[in-house]
Amino acid sequence: MNLLNVIRGFDTELYDYYEEELERQYYSLSFIPDENSMSPLCAATLGNVLVNEEHNNTFSSTNILEEIVTKRICSIFNCEHANVKCITIEAASRVVLQALVQRGDVVMSLDLRKKEHCNSESFVYRFVNFGLNPETQHLNYDAIEAQAQENKPRLIIVSPINYPYPIDYERLSKIATDVGAILWCDISQVAGLITSGVMASPLPYADVVTFTTHGALQGPRSAVIISKYKYASAIDRVAFASGHTGLGSPELAAMAIRLKKMQSPEYRDYCDQAIKNAQALAEGLKEGGMTLICGGTESHLVVIDAKHCAMSARGAIDNLADCGIVARNCKVYTQDPAVKFDAVRFSSLPATTREINPEDMKKLGVAIAHFLGNPNTEHEEKLNDLVRNITILLPLFSSRWLTPIEQENLANQLAFLGRSDSTTASKHRLGRLMRNVLRKGKDDDASE
Repeated sequence: MNLLNVIRGFDTELYDYYEEELERQYYSLSFIPDENSMSPLCAATLGNVLVNEEHNNTFSSTNILEEIVTKRICSIFNCEHANVKCITIEAASRVVLQALVQRGDVVMSLDLRKKEHCNSESFVYRFVNFGLNPETQHLNYDAIEAQAQENKPRLIIVSPINYPYPIDYERLSKIATDVGAILWCDISQVAGLITSGVMASPLPYADVVTFTTHGALQGPRSAVIISKYKYASAIDRVAFASGHTGLGSPELAAMAIRLKKMQSPEYRDYCDQAIKNAQALAEGLKEGGMTLICGGTESHLVVIDAKHCAMSARGAIDNLADCGIVARNCKVYTQDPAVKFDAVRFSSLPATTREINPEDMKKLGVAIAHFLGNPNTEHEEKLNDLVRNITILLPLFSSRWLTPIEQENLANQLAFLGRSDSTTASKHRLGRLMRNVLRKGKDDDASE
């Protein structure tokens, strides 16, 4: 069944919205982890007969599915307890804060992460930032230890969304233990890379770990809280008291499938490719004249110091969006309160899902750097042309990352699947491009 054909014949207004969104996704490149494409099998699972199940039934299979999910999480991450009651990472973060710290407690946080979730009188803590060494632009664990000894935090938060290098979780655990603090690590952007073994895991060193299952993990929208046994009951109690009663059966089933898929060789290949693509992008950006925070990358992240751009970081993402490149701006803090970096952050995960290759990533890096350094018409046109030429060959989700059983049952049914070197996929995309050109021609005629 082609869902879009059904919608086109039933609701033309909604179909127009779908068509515009498809065009946007096909002819732009996202470098934001949260905008990663969902696994086709997860998407199919979210729309099956489980949506008809009564969630509050005492003997509902929701309870069975939740048990399957939590067991898989504990097995994959080698952890003691998992809570899957929250839909968003914001909700999960507030649960952790309410369960582990009291009003007025000191919270030490990398880049002041999670402070943004403390938006009411119930979440009043004294946040203390720790960040990079302003000169080396890497974490200085001796300085972090001295800061912890001085501030005596109740909680230390590590959420490295702006740090493109591995974290020494063992050292941070020792720092936390020495001052009597709880160590909480949020790994939303790197959970998949951790399970595949390409990046270090915070477990068993961290007391609490949180992550989302959508976006970077390509799963359903939800959040997971992993903890040691000693904190499990407090976290479960606060989650329930806060109204987080759990996910529905479709979401749990989709999460179970995604956790299973994360152990496959195809997913390991995907994670390996994401690292290679990030390093190729970093190489291109440096070749084009940009300066990178930390000097490079060993993860999916590449972070540009906007000081060497011809515009602010905010201006950079707005101008890049006009060229079909979607990225984020951020502030990177250091140990010196007077030194912070205005930065543009890229993640290779969404583009890798579409099967972009390192050669094209390097070309993009060079073109992006030239445009940000000198945003004239020539550089803008070159970047626009490059994005158009690359995206016309890319599916939204490459069948390269599908298991054989998925390819057999899904690849021929969903038009957004395929390989970048597939003749059939190229025909689909050429057809879309022609429709886009014809539509633009009609719009131009109408405007005249």
